[in-house]
Amino acid sequence: MNSTAERPPLAERLNDPQTSESLHRLLDRAESLDQILQTVGEIPHLIAIATDFFDAVSRKASEEGIDLERRATQVAALLVKVTEPANMRSMERLAARLPKLEDGSAVLEELPNLLATVMDVFDEWANNLKSEGIDLEQSVRQGLHAALYLGGQIQEDELDRIGFLVKSEVLDEHSVATVGMAGSALSSCHRGSCEHPVPERVGLFGLLSAIRDPNTQRALSFGLQFAKCFGGELDREHVNPSSNQTPSS
Repeated sequence: MNSTAERPPLAERLNDPQTSESLHRLLDRAESLDQILQTVGEIPHLIAIATDFFDAVSRKASEEGIDLERRATQVAALLVKVTEPANMRSMERLAARLPKLEDGSAVLEELPNLLATVMDVFDEWANNLKSEGIDLEQSVRQGLHAALYLGGQIQEDELDRIGFLVKSEVLDEHSVATVGMAGSALSSCHRGSCEHPVPERVGLFGLLSAIRDPNTQRALSFGLQFAKCFGGELDREHVNPSSNQTPSS
């Protein structure tokens, strides 16, 4: 087959507008093609430079005891592990929570200011206590000393009895007030500062005379009322002896 006979003459092809347009586009890109060819020609030199740089880095790492090949293997293994489906899903969930982590970081940034505010409040409270005559540091030290001392002196069964005492009505405000009044009366009698002097002896007529005193009558009335209440407690204890039983030592 003679393909040359089927083609139009070269002059005719060169005069064809489409051919002329194609030649113009080719000439317009000649400069770009020349730059590409120059770059391709420089590729072996660039590869040689990169190889020399990598060799230098490898030698320096080897001198510092770094095995680049081993680390590259570890990085490849880590990349394979990271790209496992389960790990990818975990990272996706973590990425979804990044906004919340940002809010948490903002709180952490404000933490020093919050601590400073708390310290200012604590200092003001300590200064108020100091103005009232309370040394906070000494009080804490003595309180810890007292707690440690009592902890070493009191046994477990004694703690149980103290707990029973606290839960009972012995420490009720009315009971404490009554005991306080009794203590004041005993102290006044002992010091001789009572309203009436304490006689050395009191006979029957002295007792009858004392009963006419209003204070003595109030005391006797209180004693009789106490006797009734205490009798009721004894009766209740007799009916249910296990209800108010003290812990055994």
